[in-house]
Amino acid sequence: MGVIANIIGYPLGWLMYFIYYFIPNYGISILLFTLIIKIILFPISVHQQKSQAAMASFNPKLEELKKKYGKNPQKLQEEQMKLYSEEGINPMASCLPTFIQLFILFGVFDVVYKPISHILRYNKDTINQAKEIARQFFGTEKSFEHRVEPYILKAVKEHGDAFSSVMPDFFKDASVFHNTFLGIDLNKVPTFHPDKWTGEAVGLIIIALSSAVLQLILTIYMQYNNKKNNPAAASVPGMNAMFYIMPLFSVWISMSSPAGLGLYWAVSSLFSLIQQVILFKIYTPEYVAVLVEKDKAKKKNKRKGRPSMLEKYQQMIAEQNGTVVSEKKENDEPETEETKLSKAKQKEIERKIIAEARRRQAEKYGDEYDDSEEE
Repeated sequence: MGVIANIIGYPLGWLMYFIYYFIPNYGISILLFTLIIKIILFPISVHQQKSQAAMASFNPKLEELKKKYGKNPQKLQEEQMKLYSEEGINPMASCLPTFIQLFILFGVFDVVYKPISHILRYNKDTINQAKEIARQFFGTEKSFEHRVEPYILKAVKEHGDAFSSVMPDFFKDASVFHNTFLGIDLNKVPTFHPDKWTGEAVGLIIIALSSAVLQLILTIYMQYNNKKNNPAAASVPGMNAMFYIMPLFSVWISMSSPAGLGLYWAVSSLFSLIQQVILFKIYTPEYVAVLVEKDKAKKKNKRKGRPSMLEKYQQMIAEQNGTVVSEKKENDEPETEETKLSKAKQKEIERKIIAEARRRQAEKYGDEYDDSEEE
């Protein structure tokens, strides 16, 4: 699973351990585990919803900038960052929950693939000893090395005598580990070609497919509301394809991993769907517009003249492009007509110097220079 999965899996493993300690059923523990994760991430989801709704009312202003500075990419970039700063909007805010959910998924991988380590809390030495016993029965399986702990549990269930005499304490704990949900062994991997079609084999496939179906429903619902509230963003080329990649990804993950992961994914999608229905009802563009104005006022009072990250980035872009961004300090003296006139002359001189420098640079590299872009 990698270093990242191990790091994230450690705290998530302790969470699963405490849930299973009070409710010793693997399937129910996964349901409660998913619910707790959603509750923890709910404030971030709310922030994402606010950001998306704020962008819906913000996009018309961006379109105006594109029409005005479409022929001058550098100026367009500067004005966009300036507008983001003035409106108090972070264009990357809506991406944060997606990255967090992906990181958590890595951790869930680790927990599902290592139930003996995370839930039964056995150390590596004991697991390695149990692994060598299990190897006698399943060592020829292609996935044995990738799913060692599920295979160990399977060996304990089917060949308990091999463990009871050598590892009595481990055998006792592993043999009573409730790794089923509605009669389905969540350590097994779904397949369309089972040795025998049983209720469990069908249930494994249902779990895998339900994760994809629920993810698809969630995707369609979010796409519908995004088109309704923010047509400009929803019509971006390639956006529809990105939306429908997740359901396909869900099928691939669920059909190639223990069913416990598919159950987590399905329940997570269901909770996300319920959550989005509630958030879309509450955070309408009109309500968000009020919240954005309040946030802008709070940030303005909190900052007290200190530049935000967006303002710093705006300044950096301006310096790279050779333009000047003037800032008015709170303690500046009031401007007189004479001061304003001198500043206007200074800006005009700066503009001419920059224009001349760009003209020479264009001549040096054989490019055409259009002085209308400087207006």
